[in-house]
Amino acid sequence: MTPEEVVGVWRLASYTEVGEDGGTVEGPLGEAPAGLLIYTADGHVAVSMMKTGDAPALETYMGYSGQWRLAGDRMTHRVQVSAHPRMAGTEQIRRVTLDGETLSLRGTAVTPVGGRAPERVLTWRRANPNGIAADHIAADHIAAGGTAPGSTAFDSTAFDSTASDETAEQQEKETH
Repeated sequence: MTPEEVVGVWRLASYTEVGEDGGTVEGPLGEAPAGLLIYTADGHVAVSMMKTGDAPALETYMGYSGQWRLAGDRMTHRVQVSAHPRMAGTEQIRRVTLDGETLSLRGTAVTPVGGRAPERVLTWRRANPNGIAADHIAADHIAAGGTAPGSTAFDSTAFDSTASDETAEQQEKETH
């Protein structure tokens, strides 16, 4: 895996904890956490994760940003700012694998739980290039009985910062 392969935006697919028996259990943000992981080409990283749903939890949000580097199967995040001040100034080292559009990071929890520092596994999927809003709007539309993306009135280029000037000019003509 090369650094160029991990650059981009990733959506959190799962966040689990490895139990003492080797099995996985729900992580600290519950069974269906939401999150974004952003790796820039110039070496910056930003991670934001949150619990979804109404069930009470000790942890509801985790986030930090800083720099990243990849060496073999080791990803290092040098934390500059964090929702948890104890993480600022630390290096978080994770074992990383990339399988197509799925990125997995494995590492030890920063704060021990029950006297031990559990291993945690975060699985990320590459975000839709048209943006998360496009992912969610398309999914909501289909769930409501609509058709597949592309056949709706939703214009995903409104969320695509790489849309060309020609596309923007065409959109301007169509709206006036």
